[in-house]
Amino acid sequence: MAKNRRPRLPAAEATAIDKSMALDRSRSGTVDLTFRAIDELAHVHDPIWEDVSALAVIGRSIFCTCDETATIERVVLDEAGTNAAGHTNFPLGEAFDLPDGPSGEMDIEGLAIADGYLWICGSHSLKRDDPEEGGLADMEDIDWDPNRGFLGRVPLIDRGDGVFEPVAAIDALDGVPGRRAAMVKMSKSSRTPIRKMLAKDALIGPFVDHPCKENGLDIEGLAVQGDTVLLGLRGPVIGGHAMIVRLEMKETGSGALKPRKLENGQRYQLQAVDLDGQAIRDLEWRGDRLLILTGATTDLEAMQSVVVIDDYDPGRPVYQAGLLARILDLPVIRGSDHAEGLATIEIDGQDRLLVAYDSPHETRTDPALRRLTTDLFEIAEAAAQADRPAPAARKGGKKRKARSRQHA
Repeated sequence: MAKNRRPRLPAAEATAIDKSMALDRSRSGTVDLTFRAIDELAHVHDPIWEDVSALAVIGRSIFCTCDETATIERVVLDEAGTNAAGHTNFPLGEAFDLPDGPSGEMDIEGLAIADGYLWICGSHSLKRDDPEEGGLADMEDIDWDPNRGFLGRVPLIDRGDGVFEPVAAIDALDGVPGRRAAMVKMSKSSRTPIRKMLAKDALIGPFVDHPCKENGLDIEGLAVQGDTVLLGLRGPVIGGHAMIVRLEMKETGSGALKPRKLENGQRYQLQAVDLDGQAIRDLEWRGDRLLILTGATTDLEAMQSVVVIDDYDPGRPVYQAGLLARILDLPVIRGSDHAEGLATIEIDGQDRLLVAYDSPHETRTDPALRRLTTDLFEIAEAAAQADRPAPAARKGGKKRKARSRQHA
């Protein structure tokens, strides 16, 4: 009988992290996000404060999204660093021709800011109906929401005092090139460019037509530097490894975004990250460091942590557990507080982790005030792990030769 393998993801005691930063440390503070009433917002039909699914921060501007809408929300942090209000709603249907219209659910699970753009990514996932009056027959229906296939970016204009605003275009000025909103081409079909190319992949392909939360294709993390776009997958998790899809984007003459062909002849590369069976719930890429918010692939309660890769190389095929460091364990509460949004934010001159939760605990929300409480955590500094030896092969597993190029 095969033995259960012990978790091998290095914790604080196994790395050079400051040992005063306990993995299960308490939050260092909170930030309350306050939103406007639903009837004041365009194309919003659900309480935003109940379903925040992604975060991105620049200056004092906190961008977030509700996964039931096709809109971006912005609130502005106050001087005390404890409250963010002044909610502004940006319907993406005003900048893009969305196949399911401006009110169609986009299931936005990824936000990232890079080079003056706000990047946005839908889950690209299928969903299974819940059983209702039709009983089990309802569960046979697997649906596709066309807006879920969105990957695009909008320019950010600096309004001063740390306030940034998404706009459809910025004109060229004083020799500075103009910028405009752009997206990967979309249609009502589920055969979006990203789903179509991943359907042919030997590893990802078998899972593309499975529903989300059933180890089907499900994008939940987004990180961008320059033209490099990382898509972090909640599913599938393969052989205990979470998967990252790397794209190198270009803008075509017609103004659409498109992945370039890479050295392997494909328009993407895969990267496997050994998270001990956990999935990616969000990504944050800052400098040479990649932060990964981990959680469950399926709809269940599970460990949720923040893992860091220092000296991160997006072209590396595999990141073994010995090259990662777990810097924070978040509490697990049955039925609530599923960590889903991660960003770094500067408060009092210090970078901190900002974490938002799906299915927030009742103590986090105030319907009367339309308030959601997010958590702040001190950031533990992990030492670079590049020189650490790779972990030994699993007992009973086949030893494989390292490949010189990325799987494609």
